[in-house]
Amino acid sequence: MATCEPRDSGVSLTPFFDRCKLPPIVQNDCDAYVKLKYSEPTRTASFQGYCSYTVFVGEQTVVQFRPLAHKLDVEISNTACEIFGSLAPETECLGELEGTGLYIYSMRRIPGVSLADFRAKVDFLQVRSQRELIVRDFAHLQATAWDHAISHENISRRRTVGSSIRWRLELMANNLPLRFRRIAKSILLDLPEIEALPWTLSHGDFLPSNIIVNPTSGKLSGLIDWTEGEFLPFGIGMYGLQELLGEDRGGHFVFYPDARQLRRLFWSELLASLPDLARKPKTVALVKKAQILGILLWHGIAFDNGKLDRAVEEGKDDGEIERLDAFLLSPLMTGTRKLRAVRPRIEAPFSFLRGLVFGKA
Repeated sequence: MATCEPRDSGVSLTPFFDRCKLPPIVQNDCDAYVKLKYSEPTRTASFQGYCSYTVFVGEQTVVQFRPLAHKLDVEISNTACEIFGSLAPETECLGELEGTGLYIYSMRRIPGVSLADFRAKVDFLQVRSQRELIVRDFAHLQATAWDHAISHENISRRRTVGSSIRWRLELMANNLPLRFRRIAKSILLDLPEIEALPWTLSHGDFLPSNIIVNPTSGKLSGLIDWTEGEFLPFGIGMYGLQELLGEDRGGHFVFYPDARQLRRLFWSELLASLPDLARKPKTVALVKKAQILGILLWHGIAFDNGKLDRAVEEGKDDGEIERLDAFLLSPLMTGTRKLRAVRPRIEAPFSFLRGLVFGKA
């Protein structure tokens, strides 16, 4: 079975070692460490991420070097393995590479290819069954998270996002482009109820490059890069569904022609897996509002090399602005045989918001 070469989120505009203010020779130190520790053949991953330097060891192991700002939380990685089993890679911290400030991690390599690569090699648009399969698998992933939920009163330590949801939402309500502010303010009114939902483990960076699938069937094999994983109110982690309803083509996000049906399939599959939740329509509506909150949190806050303290701005964060237009203000494209570019519907954000929550859009 083929194996993937994982890519972190973000785009490497400058070499990883330059960003870490380390001389290029440190790469040699990293490679030498791996060769000394392991007897199997090693090779540098052909795609390097924004937050790490990655080396493959044989066919079973991945070694990553990460700076302090992007350390992995091994506790979260282990929790992901406990909850999702083989869908998450076992991770071990091997210590710090002396004199570099880089932390070393060893991970089990999940077999498969990234969804990004799978889409590139397969005419994904022509195979509806494969689009449906990955949406069903995502629904089952969320159902598994629900089955391992923790009451909000029992969350002992809230991490980066979970400890600052209100602050981030207020930041967006005051600083996002005007067409998104009313949505953020609306969700802010429901925040106490959203935070009272069960808290579940969210991946935190659900992108096609981090989603590993079977190279033949397209079935979900696992998720890599749990750096931003944390417990959050159920529904927030469902922001990632949008990435399964379309893809980037020609530099712009476009929905699949059956995006509306795929979204309905997700909710049908999820509620069939969670009959107790299905019997509580008010809770389901609240979970859908949490999903909208997730979209705002992951696309309305600028990354800024991990600072995460600024609302996105037009002319500066146009990629994220396009995602917000697509995921919050544009009707899902249906009834056409071609992929169509997103056309923001900015005149009635509340109408579209109601559609997202109550299933009319």
